[in-house]
Amino acid sequence: MLKYAQWGQIVKQIKTISIKCETQDRLEIAEMTELQGGLKERTDIDYDKIKLSICKFGFSFPFFIWKNGNKNYLIDGHGRFATLCKMQKDGYIIPPLPVVYIQCKNKTEAKQKLLRLNSQYGRMTKESVLEFAEDLELNFDEVLLPFGTIDFSEEPLDLNYKDETGMGGGMTDNFQLSLTFPTEYKERLEAYGRRNIEKDVMKKIEKGEI
Repeated sequence: MLKYAQWGQIVKQIKTISIKCETQDRLEIAEMTELQGGLKERTDIDYDKIKLSICKFGFSFPFFIWKNGNKNYLIDGHGRFATLCKMQKDGYIIPPLPVVYIQCKNKTEAKQKLLRLNSQYGRMTKESVLEFAEDLELNFDEVLLPFGTIDFSEEPLDLNYKDETGMGGGMTDNFQLSLTFPTEYKERLEAYGRRNIEKDVMKKIEKGEI
C-alpha cells in the first residue's frame, strides 16, 4: 500500500483529471456556481486529501446541479469543486465534468435539498467500518470518516486494571486519556489549551505551589 507521502509524489506527476463516471450531460468547471457558501469549513489537509482521491481514483461521481436560468448551482460536491478550481490554477487540465440536473422550484428548495443531501441519517461504528473494509487495502489517512474518527462509543470505558497475578486490582491512581478531533478544530483547541494551562499555572503561583 502506498503511503500518503508517496501518493503526494505521484500527484505531482499527474496533470490531467480522468473521468470515471458517465452521464448524459457535462459542464465546464467555469460554468458552475457554488450554492453552499461557507456552510462547511475545510482545511488545507482536507483539500489535499480530496486532491489525492481525485488523482488516485479519478472524478468518480457526478455533480448534482440545479439549473436556474443561465446559472448552474452546485447542490453537492463543493469540496471537490473547490479542489478542482485550485488544481486548475496549478496547471491541471480539467475536462468537462459529468453532471446530473436536480429539479427545484426555487433557491429555497435547492438549499433544502442541499441540507438533506449533507445530513447524516445513520452512523458508522468501528465494527461496521472494519467489516465493510475487511477485503480492502484502506489507508484511513486518506478517508475522512464522520467527525474525523471511527465511532468507538459502543465500547464501554473500563478503568479497572489487573495486577501481575492477572486478578482484578481495583482502580489506578491515574490514567491517560487520548482524544481525537477533526483537524478544523486544531487551532481553536490549541488556543483553549494555552488559555487553560495559563490559568492553572497562575493559580498555583498565587497559592505558592510554584
